[in-house]
Amino acid sequence: MDRWRHLRRRSRLPKRDDNPHNIHMDNSTGVDVWGPWFEGVELLKSAEIVSVDAAAAKRKNIAIVGAGMSGLMAFLCLTQQGMTNVSIIEAGSRLGGRVQTVYLSGGPFDYSYQEMGPMRFPTTLTVDNETYNVSDHQLVFQLADEMNRINNHDRNVSVDFIPWYDSSDRDGGWYPSEGSLRAGGYGSAKPFLQSHRLPDPSTRELFNKVNKALPCQDFCVEMARNMFRAHRKWLDNGLGDIQQWSEYAFMANYITARSNSTNSEFVGKGASSFWDKLYEGMYANATTWRTVDGGLDRLPLSFGPLVDKATTLNRRIERASYSPDSKTVTLQSPGANADPWINSAHDYVMLAVPFSAMRNWSISGLSTTMQDAITRLPYTSACKVALEFETRFWEHLSEPIYGTCRAAGREMFPGIGNICYPSYNLNGTGRGALLASYISEPGWGDKWASVGESDHVQYVLDAMIRIHGDVVRRQYTGKFSRVCGCLDPLEGASWADPTVREHQIYLPEYFKTHNNVCLPESGCRI
Repeated sequence: MDRWRHLRRRSRLPKRDDNPHNIHMDNSTGVDVWGPWFEGVELLKSAEIVSVDAAAAKRKNIAIVGAGMSGLMAFLCLTQQGMTNVSIIEAGSRLGGRVQTVYLSGGPFDYSYQEMGPMRFPTTLTVDNETYNVSDHQLVFQLADEMNRINNHDRNVSVDFIPWYDSSDRDGGWYPSEGSLRAGGYGSAKPFLQSHRLPDPSTRELFNKVNKALPCQDFCVEMARNMFRAHRKWLDNGLGDIQQWSEYAFMANYITARSNSTNSEFVGKGASSFWDKLYEGMYANATTWRTVDGGLDRLPLSFGPLVDKATTLNRRIERASYSPDSKTVTLQSPGANADPWINSAHDYVMLAVPFSAMRNWSISGLSTTMQDAITRLPYTSACKVALEFETRFWEHLSEPIYGTCRAAGREMFPGIGNICYPSYNLNGTGRGALLASYISEPGWGDKWASVGESDHVQYVLDAMIRIHGDVVRRQYTGKFSRVCGCLDPLEGASWADPTVREHQIYLPEYFKTHNNVCLPESGCRI
């Protein structure tokens, strides 16, 4: 089917600017930017659009800045629709962006690696003995199938999924607080949920009131079935007439909670929207998960044969300016002393870069709202520390651990967060790697960024010794990886954390083309 044939017809869509070829992605064309926007795209297929020279359109020079998953997906979609002059400019030395697997020894199938970026994808949700597919991440599995097809199932670049074990039904997923460790370490690693400090009665009462005010399990099912439609429904209905309140404002004012409970449990929430709580809650309760065998890096790696000749690595863009005369966008990156700036002109530019990494860029032609989004959108910075060991000793304890993530008690292990044991190569031989610390709680990303790498790693190693005993000291190989989002100049943070109403204000801007510049990267988690 010729996707471009509809572009040869005359348009009856509203004309709102000087470019007759622009198709506005908003309510005027049936695109719901706060909900199932793709339904509007289907409507556009049957709309009568201004006629263009399809061959000339396909020859337009399009530069994609950023070779993360957003940029790679943009390249795939554009080239599969016949665009013949598309290139990628990447500031770093690899593909993948925030998808980052660290191989501590050997390669993907030596199985001594950890995910320092995204780790896994939810696949199903079970509610009242009914199991539902989590549709939001089906795109990832479909993308893997497509890349395997493009690469003729070449094992060197194939993407194959295996189960991820997120939690164990046998325990509460906690490591103990002060006083519950046995001398010599917690050899069996059986967690004691009761040793974790429970909320006081007033806080438990607050939790109950909040949970009663939120949508029930049926809404989680709606989120699993169609996240976009559920999002629109939440914005329309939410908490009745107060859906725009932040979590803190709702609890402190509407529920009239006691101030000590609100401060102790929710002060870190600030102006966060309840949508984030619902979104995270649905995924946290997913029944089954999948991850990539050999590491998530294999997903961007699969793009290598497709994008290799069209990609420029190690070119860091810092300026983008639109020329109304030539109707082109000039990208500039620092050059050598004799030539301070390297310039390249393009018909269109896609900035597939996290806003947190673009804040010091000079970009002309953006709307005020879009510029505000880049400048002000809040981000969270997480820190991860992976440690390598001679064997997978955790699988040989009196109570073996196979996969799963467990929370370390705040009292005894402040700053550790979660500990994740590998779900791959279970009962395998050879070296193994633990994600010995993964923390994203408010303030900790900045705290650990202020601590030297060796001191941070030693702190995490000491915590593992206290949990598992001297086997940690004996088997630690000395190899590690530490990644804090705020320390990476190409990321600047880990993921976007918009305040209440911010995502409503900014979302429409992400669907617009700003003087031949569009921004497909909105900074959301993978």
